[in-house]
Amino acid sequence: MRLAQVVPLTPVEGPFTYCVPPELDAEVVPGARVLVPFGRRQLTGVVVRTGDGEAPKAKPVLDVLDDRPALTVELLGLTKWVAEYYLCTWGEAIKAALPSGTEVETRRVVHALAETWPEADGQAVLGALAAAGGGLKVPALAEALGRKTAPQSLLRRMEAAGAVRIEQELQEARAKPKIEKHLTLAVTLGEASSLRGAKQLALAAVLAAADEPVRQSEALKESGASSGTVKSLVEKGMVEVHELEVERTADEAEAPPPPPADVTLHPAQTAALEALRPPIEAGEPYTVLLHGVTGSGKTEVYLRALAAVLERGKSGIVLVPEIALTPQTVRRFRAHFGDRVAVLHSRMSPGERLDAWTRIRDGQYPVVIGPRSAVFAPVQDLGIILVDEEHEASYKQFDPAPRYHARDVAVMRAHRADAVCVLGSATPSLETAANARSGKYAYLAMPDRVPVSRKEEGASGKEGTSASALEGPGLDAHDSPTPPASGAEGESASRQSPVLREPAPLPTVRVVDLAREKEIRRLKGALSHDLREAMQARLDRGEQIILLQNRRGYAPVITCETCGWTPECRDCAVSLTLHKTNRTLRCHYCGRAERQPTACPECGADDLRLLGSGTQRVEEEIAEVFPDARLLRMDLDTTSRKGAHARLLEQFGDGEADILLGTQMVAKGLDFPRVTLVGVVNADTGMLLPDFRAAERTFQLLAQVAGRAGRHDLPGEVILQTRNPEHPAIQHALAHDYAAFARYELVERHALGYPPYGRLVGAEIKGTYEGSTNKLAQAWTDALARHAARIEGAEVLGPVAAFVGKVKGFWRVHTHLKAPRSVPAAALAEAVRAATAEIGTPPKGHRINIDVDPVGLY
Repeated sequence: MRLAQVVPLTPVEGPFTYCVPPELDAEVVPGARVLVPFGRRQLTGVVVRTGDGEAPKAKPVLDVLDDRPALTVELLGLTKWVAEYYLCTWGEAIKAALPSGTEVETRRVVHALAETWPEADGQAVLGALAAAGGGLKVPALAEALGRKTAPQSLLRRMEAAGAVRIEQELQEARAKPKIEKHLTLAVTLGEASSLRGAKQLALAAVLAAADEPVRQSEALKESGASSGTVKSLVEKGMVEVHELEVERTADEAEAPPPPPADVTLHPAQTAALEALRPPIEAGEPYTVLLHGVTGSGKTEVYLRALAAVLERGKSGIVLVPEIALTPQTVRRFRAHFGDRVAVLHSRMSPGERLDAWTRIRDGQYPVVIGPRSAVFAPVQDLGIILVDEEHEASYKQFDPAPRYHARDVAVMRAHRADAVCVLGSATPSLETAANARSGKYAYLAMPDRVPVSRKEEGASGKEGTSASALEGPGLDAHDSPTPPASGAEGESASRQSPVLREPAPLPTVRVVDLAREKEIRRLKGALSHDLREAMQARLDRGEQIILLQNRRGYAPVITCETCGWTPECRDCAVSLTLHKTNRTLRCHYCGRAERQPTACPECGADDLRLLGSGTQRVEEEIAEVFPDARLLRMDLDTTSRKGAHARLLEQFGDGEADILLGTQMVAKGLDFPRVTLVGVVNADTGMLLPDFRAAERTFQLLAQVAGRAGRHDLPGEVILQTRNPEHPAIQHALAHDYAAFARYELVERHALGYPPYGRLVGAEIKGTYEGSTNKLAQAWTDALARHAARIEGAEVLGPVAAFVGKVKGFWRVHTHLKAPRSVPAAALAEAVRAATAEIGTPPKGHRINIDVDPVGLY
């Protein structure tokens, strides 16, 4: 008997054994998607193994869903590792590697067979079904009853009594290949000339002039014919209809690429490429940290390394931390590699994503660009993975499982595929820096910005800090790369030419103490006096400005001055943010919206005060202070529509705006030649969160946004507004000194045993009731402590209420298992699994989510 081990795409431990019908034997192979019976349902699963054996009770595979395997053996192995390391099921890991919306499964549909039921709840069910005029899917029935979930036990009793019938209805995949009708002329034009109808003749002429099948919609439009005309000609045997699969492409994939720039490499770029060439040519696993300051030309290194991989017939993946960066990155890579570049990200429609994924799997696109999920792209013969801005927390998946870190999955995938993995950053995560320091990763430094043209009087570097500020991955001064030679020879060259080619200096940085500004009564809004003056100077010179305010909306907090009332979300333990454009109060966790009150609902007073400033409020202030300035705002509210990121960046790049104001998405990867000023409206946002990485994230954000200024021929300046000017993250960002910040931060981490000196596994215990959630959290934590007692140096932290204690109606409690780095990850995984098994299935409405290597502790 032919058997298949199948992993259903659900949060259940698998695989499960099925028998293979003879007619499907050739198609049921590892990696194939299949439809299988699972309990009373039918689900999509993936075959992970096949073989001969005996399993008399095994149910048969019902169908094979694709004409070729969806996953390669390489990706199956990777997803198995993801499941084991990140403590999720194999099905959850496989689902993450497949395009969304392709699952085929059954849904339960309830039909009424009776008109009455003796209990009120059952009568309500029958009433809802009668009102619907037919059957209802179980989730829709729950909604009709005003419940979060359907009354399962009641439905079972009603089914047993014959009052309702519950059927399993097969639901087709949401994402399917797009099929369009194309037409060809089946006879010669001379033979078609016998046609008498003018529209028939016109359609025949259009088809005769084409060298290939013509899309029916285009043929009808050009000829003025109708679908009836087509039907008539098909019946006469003069036209043939072909149903062809067509590709749906994302907006950024359609943009015409600019011609590639003729770039001369500077020495650090050349050295980096020379180091990458041997492992690329040998096809050996090689992971390297490419540590280059902002504007040092890391992207050019990516492009040339990828070109070397493509020359050898292999493929590459380029990961970017934000969807907002995808259009800009795609344009640059398509300029070099043309239509060999595909895009994958979650803002694409399910159909677009399926089409791109299918063609990547078929080898039509050897280059894939996208955020974290693109790490699973089914490229053929992987040769390189490029992880840009590797330090970004957005590479970590939070919900649903698997809660993977795309950077670390990229490293593992490259290693398993004998490929190169390049981790690029101006501010590497301390974990990556530690791996480079220990020799686990190779290390390449690019300590200077790309040379630009400077007039002689500006060539001394006095306009900005020297960019030679890197000191290797961890941080000792003796590892510092040798700075470019200077002295008599360079000075002689300066005297001989009015324009010099030298590394662009990093921008000068000024700190504005907001507390001091308020004390001396110079602070009249979100923008300080110094920032306003600097903005006016740039506007006068026709230069551009980027402003970072890492908080969207208008006012983060509204409070009643009379009674102290503050509006809070009923489903989340957070205050509501005012969005002035539509006069609503919004929760930034669950999306709940309420109308803005005109008076306090508690005491009736109309003395409502707005506290704090979001992007909308800063936008309003800019319009008042600089009425002639052209402003673009870039935050989640303005980029929610498809293609909005690309349109805003294109407008700013084309000079249609003077100021780009936004949240952290404006801090990453943007490169605009005329941006000479970057203003950080509030550098303290996020600095004081209860997270051991808060200082690191603040430094990285400030260093990254500072790097948007002065990247080309015009010198740049950065103004940081803060109430904590002496904080180490501010001071080291002021000096562009990554190495000094890392030394400071690592002392703190070492003392507390946090990464990179320790390992962390987090657990989020969630429940609909606060008391039962706390009880479950305590029981699970106690079980974890018992099993972790065998691990030397291990420590269980918690349980403790999450910083945001309630989100979307679920109370949240955190527990963390911490252990020295010397402890194998498998030992922590074993303790967590044992604790989970001891507790068993959580009560209804409760969940325990495991997060290995968490990046946020709040």
